[in-house]
Amino acid sequence: MLTTLSARETNLLFGIMQDLAGLEHPRDLRLQLGERLLDLLDADYFASFVWTKAEGDTDCVALNMDERNLSAYLSHFQHCDPITPKFRMCSRATHVEQIMPREDFERTEFYNDFLARDGLCHGMNFHAYSENSHLGDLRIWRGSTRETFQRRDLELLDAIGTAFANALARRRTVEDRLRETDPRQRLSAWAERHGLTARELDVLRLVSNGARDLEIAETLGVAVTTVRSHIKSVFQKSGTSNRAALAASINGTALTQ
Repeated sequence: MLTTLSARETNLLFGIMQDLAGLEHPRDLRLQLGERLLDLLDADYFASFVWTKAEGDTDCVALNMDERNLSAYLSHFQHCDPITPKFRMCSRATHVEQIMPREDFERTEFYNDFLARDGLCHGMNFHAYSENSHLGDLRIWRGSTRETFQRRDLELLDAIGTAFANALARRRTVEDRLRETDPRQRLSAWAERHGLTARELDVLRLVSNGARDLEIAETLGVAVTTVRSHIKSVFQKSGTSNRAALAASINGTALTQ
């Protein structure tokens, strides 16, 4: 249980909960949430990864971290990250020293070549879940000249993280419903799932509206042969062979003979 909060902490916590209740623009909200968390927890660095529907696809926001270093994380260091997989197994806010001895942690490539480069030293994470689905995380760090996080800091992050998880789960539910009920959302989700290019999606939208090849060509200002090439590519990527099968795939129905 949290100990008594100061007036400043109460105001910050109230603002965070208000922000999470809205969650209209997730990326902007996480940046604002990060700023409030750094203030509330007297921390120096913030990062948050949110997992999208596409397998392995993540959206990262961060504060006070070098963009080049973050790119290095995505291209290399996430593959030798010794702590995040362990953090992900924790159901509550967790300090790095709860999952790895400090001495071992400071000997890792991940610490010396990635974290220390930006000055990150003392860290804690919260990982958000909805049932068995991992939704995203909150990563909070202090620099090497600062004191490490205490139990009270973990309790605060845990309370905020729980609200964060609930907000992400609510938004995921709304997005799922939109895909089911809004044809435009459903079509975009289907195109993303099958790896269509932006131009192939343009063609697909017109095909779905019943336009013929010549009409599509005139609308997009391209040759009919180009349209047919895009349609052939859509068929190949989706494993369909004609427009009827394509429509059935998009709508999640099976064709009958």
